[in-house]
Amino acid sequence: MLPKLAINAVVMMASSLWLFTAASPQVSAHVAFALGVGPLILAAIAYFVPVLTRGGGAPGWLAIVPLAAWLGGVVMIAGFSGALSLVAASHVAVLLAETAVVILLVWTLRRGKATLGKPHPGLDWYLAALVFLCVALATVPLMALWPEQHFALRLIHLHANLLGFVGLTAIGTLQVLLPTALNRPDPTASLRLSADFKFAVAGIALISLGAAWSRPLALVGALLLLIPLLRMGRHWAGAFFAQIARLHGAAASLALATIGLIGLVFAGIGHAYGLLSGRAAVAGFVISFLLPLVSGAANQLLPVWLRPGRQDAWHDNLRNSLGRYSGLRAALLVAGGFAVAFGWNEGLWLAAAGLMMFAGALLSSLRMNGKI
Repeated sequence: MLPKLAINAVVMMASSLWLFTAASPQVSAHVAFALGVGPLILAAIAYFVPVLTRGGGAPGWLAIVPLAAWLGGVVMIAGFSGALSLVAASHVAVLLAETAVVILLVWTLRRGKATLGKPHPGLDWYLAALVFLCVALATVPLMALWPEQHFALRLIHLHANLLGFVGLTAIGTLQVLLPTALNRPDPTASLRLSADFKFAVAGIALISLGAAWSRPLALVGALLLLIPLLRMGRHWAGAFFAQIARLHGAAASLALATIGLIGLVFAGIGHAYGLLSGRAAVAGFVISFLLPLVSGAANQLLPVWLRPGRQDAWHDNLRNSLGRYSGLRAALLVAGGFAVAFGWNEGLWLAAAGLMMFAGALLSSLRMNGKI
């Protein structure tokens, strides 16, 4: 399922960029997140939790979680399109997605408690990400019950989703995934995850609340969130710079995605003070952070997902093929995303070039390795 969800996520994000200029911002954002990135992240959490808790793999029935979340996204898009009542569609979508997230949250908590010894600190980041997603979903019915706070609740929904759910999952995973992609384990990653967890959670909570009701609060939150991002980036620059600054390989894409996220936190400050468009900032988030993140993660993980078990030359060949010119295409995505976030829509052409490069590498790699 994970390979299909990864490809689906890239397709949905690409579709959302086309919709960016052709549809409402709500439709574009929900195609990217509810139909694409969200289900993939939920499936990835289920995949990584057994690793973090040193236990057996996830049970097969847990596949209902990303599928239910994806179905909720379909219902929500039907509501936006007018095929269903928007109010009814939002309630059904939230029920499906919230139920799925709670199931995954309870399962993750139980796996954490059953760990022999202390689980990896990355587990706390996943748990917090799921809690933020629960909060984001809970704001949807509150918008109908509390219409005078609709705008504020929508901002909480947006930030708890993008930074709370997606951001926490990504940062918690990147700390381990990038060194793994370089085949250079990083013993300091666990220490940073433990030390920086409070800054990330507090920062995202303050950004979400501050965006709704207090810009100075959001600014404090942004500064707190930058602490783990900059500490991680500084360590990578010192320990892995020569390996990251390459034209090929997953690490270049993952590092550039992190640069994209750091830049977008700064851009978010500009949005909070009315200097940037919120719609453009969301598109920039998709292009300069999520696309290089998902393509880089797919570069490293897709061979394992397609052929689990012992790693051999087949995995290395597929990984090398997928990672060809990864640094260049990620640079195009980050540059294009920043351009769009700052109001220059022609940056979409840079994003399109980066996406076409990844699509070409993906299709040729799978064909060469007998998967299509």
